[in-house]
Amino acid sequence: MWPKFNRENPFVPVEFTKDELIGVSLLWGFTLGFGYFVVYHAICLSRRLKRVNAFIVLVWLEIVACIGLYGLPTTLMASGTVSQDSLWIWLCIIIGWAIQLQCIIQIIANRLCILIDNRQRRKWLKLGLFLWIGFINITVACVWVPAVLQISTRWMEVNKIYDRVEKILYLITDAGLNFYFIRTVQQRLIAAGLTKYNRLLRFNKMIVWVSIAMDVLIIGFMFMKNPLVYLMVHPLAFMVKLEIEMAMSRLIVLIALGSGIHVDELDSDNSSRNSPHNLQSVQVSVSVHHEATRDYDRDEAYLNNDIKPSRDVIRMRTMGHSVQLDSKSGADFGV
Repeated sequence: MWPKFNRENPFVPVEFTKDELIGVSLLWGFTLGFGYFVVYHAICLSRRLKRVNAFIVLVWLEIVACIGLYGLPTTLMASGTVSQDSLWIWLCIIIGWAIQLQCIIQIIANRLCILIDNRQRRKWLKLGLFLWIGFINITVACVWVPAVLQISTRWMEVNKIYDRVEKILYLITDAGLNFYFIRTVQQRLIAAGLTKYNRLLRFNKMIVWVSIAMDVLIIGFMFMKNPLVYLMVHPLAFMVKLEIEMAMSRLIVLIALGSGIHVDELDSDNSSRNSPHNLQSVQVSVSVHHEATRDYDRDEAYLNNDIKPSRDVIRMRTMGHSVQLDSKSGADFGV
């Protein structure tokens, strides 16, 4: 199939044994089964927001990349329906993989930007991550595509090393962002007296290990005898990561509502509507009570002035849901 390549040796397709095909089928089945719930939650989120924004676009791009651009071509290739000696099947897979990485990292960055009040820092964080993941995407594509097409043994040997190195680099990036989010929540919310966000903190501390486990699972499958089986783990792993991010979004909103915070769901760049100067952050005034008070404005002790609230001002980034403030108590922010 066009184009043809000059190879050192004739192309030898990777044979999948019966057990490997069963494993591939199971992985694809788990991906589709779990993907049903991911798509359902994405539809609910889209209907709730009632407009297209960056967060929604990233979510749906991740789903399309996992299922359509990566998972389906890989399954067809493993089953022998599509020839392995085709540049186009590998280009489709590598493009799907690049979109997977970029979208999930930008979704994590958006979550982190909720707590970053400096506009320049938010911009440079997203741009820096885009360039870093883009560097990984380009270098892997330059090595991986010639290797799977068996252009030369040198490319194949380099790919054996660099493909594993790339997975480790991504694992470190993913884990670093999640731990930075945990640290920021502790310093900016918990330390300010917003103890209800302990629930968010505990959930993030627990779920970050699931996200890391997905990266470790991919790396583990890379050491199998068949060098292509690990490809089928990618769609499942990134669908799990996407569900984690949507769950984090829902949890932040639930905690906000449970704290008497009004949340109006708008797009991630709603700050242009909130400020005539196009500022991308809002000031959140929070009434912090002692643990004895259960509901901020309805607690009897507070109404009787038995407990004096302290006031802290936190600047938070909005994403996915807009923030509307009460001038005296409470706050809204988006996720």
